[in-house]
Amino acid sequence: MTQPAIARFEAGGTVPTIPVLERLAHALEPELVVRLSPRTSAA
Repeated sequence: MTQPAIARFEAGGTVPTIPVLERLAHALEPELVVRLSPRTSAA
């Protein structure tokens, strides 16, 4: 992964894909957690 690609993510110029996030997590050593949660309905 190139420095310009990282800069685009940081600046909000592109949205990283799950595989890219996995590569970043592997390089930086955090745990990657992707979660989908139900929305709470407004009552």
